[in-house]
Amino acid sequence: MGRRKLCGRIGIAAAVAGASMALAACGGSSSSSSGSASGGGGATGASSGKTVVVADTSSVQKLNPIVMTNFLDFQAIGMIYQQLVTLNQSLQVAPQLATSWHLGDGGKTVTFALRHGVTFDDGSPFTSADVKATMQYIVKPSTGAAAASYLASVKSVSTPSKYTAVFHLSHPDSSLLYGLTSQNMSILPAAAIKANTLATKPDGTGPYEYASYSPNNSFTVKRNPHYWGPAPKISGIEFKTIADEQSIASAMQAGTVQLGLLTQPQVAQQLSSPITVDKALNLNYRALMIQSKGPLANTDARLAIQCAIDRRAVLQAAVLGGGKVVGPVPQGPFATNPNAGTCATQNLAQAKSYLAKAGDPHGFSFTVLTSQELDGTSTAQATTIQNQLSKVGIKMSIDNVAGSQYIQQWLKGKFQAALAENGANPSPYIMYGRYFGAGASLAVPAGYASPTLKSLLARADQSNSQATQSTLYRQFTNYLVNNAVWVWLFNAYDYYATSSSLQGFAPLPSGQLTGLATATVS
Repeated sequence: MGRRKLCGRIGIAAAVAGASMALAACGGSSSSSSGSASGGGGATGASSGKTVVVADTSSVQKLNPIVMTNFLDFQAIGMIYQQLVTLNQSLQVAPQLATSWHLGDGGKTVTFALRHGVTFDDGSPFTSADVKATMQYIVKPSTGAAAASYLASVKSVSTPSKYTAVFHLSHPDSSLLYGLTSQNMSILPAAAIKANTLATKPDGTGPYEYASYSPNNSFTVKRNPHYWGPAPKISGIEFKTIADEQSIASAMQAGTVQLGLLTQPQVAQQLSSPITVDKALNLNYRALMIQSKGPLANTDARLAIQCAIDRRAVLQAAVLGGGKVVGPVPQGPFATNPNAGTCATQNLAQAKSYLAKAGDPHGFSFTVLTSQELDGTSTAQATTIQNQLSKVGIKMSIDNVAGSQYIQQWLKGKFQAALAENGANPSPYIMYGRYFGAGASLAVPAGYASPTLKSLLARADQSNSQATQSTLYRQFTNYLVNNAVWVWLFNAYDYYATSSSLQGFAPLPSGQLTGLATATVS
């Protein structure tokens, strides 16, 4: 959930290539590549003493990458931390802190060769001990890790040498490499874990290091002088919170912001030269998440909501049609057909029929949680859906709250329904294992549990056959849609507004902003 994108824009071909790589690796092949991960060689370049200001309506919420869920946190904290593996421009798994990996024992061990000469911001060297400590920290229940389910197959991590880490699995795991690219899998220094300083002082291996933090106002990083990769050319980056996207546009025009992160096309369209606006379709999706309790515990009641919603009208109202209606898996080799399943298009007669089956022929009431601060399109989504549901007698109240309050209520499942923007991935298991899988770390906000969903996810993840995976994942997404577990709405474009003084920046396919490390500012 959150506003900004963790795993963003992806083409179908790129998704297939990335998934094929991960699946082949789980069949026992080795993998290594060069030049496609962040960093790589310690090269130097021209530097700038200036700081770039990045504006967003959201604010950084958490400094510990293992527990963060807000998209801006991923982008800001992502300047500091790195993972064993990352996603390259084609969203294929590529080396980062691990230079290569290979599988053994029929796919039940994954051995990572680690990069030499890397240090954390506190000066301590990066070794296999940090990898082991990080993975143990993630799976520890008291940590509250957002992506602990990604390691469900990992029985243990051994460290046969200073620069070798071996993951021992309970079964072959086709999604593990994709899971390890998540910033919720950032490698932490063992000393910081032991000292319990992660929530107050970030300490990573990335191109920038922590400088300052003013909650709900700004988060600043400075150039890491000891970075193992190419030296960043920009000395510092301030992530500044601005109340609304129109104000971000005004700040861009006034020259006080160099990079504006936008979701509203009507705002992006107002900007003109010398400001440049790039757009790219993101992989992530908006959904009406539903807690299965009260009147919404009834499957027929949820289906009534699904049938009453015109998703294309919601897309038009929210982003002027700049995107597409999606199912549970937006794109990639396991993409869901958005035109299939119960009430793929609005059907008010069917909605009324489901209300009658639910025992509420005249409708019922519920409240949806939103945050215009986190997602500038949420008000338009909510009011459009509210009007559509009223046509069949369903009364939806809108509770629009501050971003920090939304995140806390969302994590605790303190809502009946919530309009959310959720991170996606070419692997359905990575997307939904943490919501509906065994030991799901986000089961509370998911609001729905099913042995069938758990079984389908587990069987697909353990299979080395893409054909078998396709069948199982199709059954999984059919279950989600035909039981209206949630209502999947659309994905949309991201807009990146850059000033003429910022040169050489290009958004990455993952939605990360680490491209700022190689940009310049005048």
